[in-house]
Amino acid sequence: MMDTRKMQKELAQAYKYKPLPYLFSIEQRKIYEDNLPEWLKVEKKKRTPLFSKSGLLISTDYERIVIGDYGAFIEISTKQIVNSSLKVKEGQEYRITDRHFSERVKYHWYTTKDNTDTKLYYQQKTVEYADYKVGYWYVSPYEVTIERVTKGRSV
Repeated sequence: MMDTRKMQKELAQAYKYKPLPYLFSIEQRKIYEDNLPEWLKVEKKKRTPLFSKSGLLISTDYERIVIGDYGAFIEISTKQIVNSSLKVKEGQEYRITDRHFSERVKYHWYTTKDNTDTKLYYQQKTVEYADYKVGYWYVSPYEVTIERVTKGRSV
């Protein structure tokens, strides 16, 4: 399985988060889908909590996987997110507190309160390159796990 984060970063730099050309978009989305972590490929039959790589509970469940031009992301509702595990990314407070920016930014940037710096987006506006919903949270499937880790062991 290939970790597609480097490819996502290169595409974002080259296309500046504009929609990819149609056939190229289809190709990229297939690559993201084929390289999802195995635990996301299994049919979801029960609640699936998500944890940071250090074991911090991020959400009690998730809605769906969204695959766009710039990667695959896990969609989480506000009812499923564990707010007490999150903080605004240091240096990104302006996205929320400065009205000039808060009304224009596509998302608010949060991270987990542990040492993993897991990036979570709280979607503020729709985008053309993915089917993100306003008012939902998004996280990369490569930054989370479904296993709670304590002192180096899965529980």
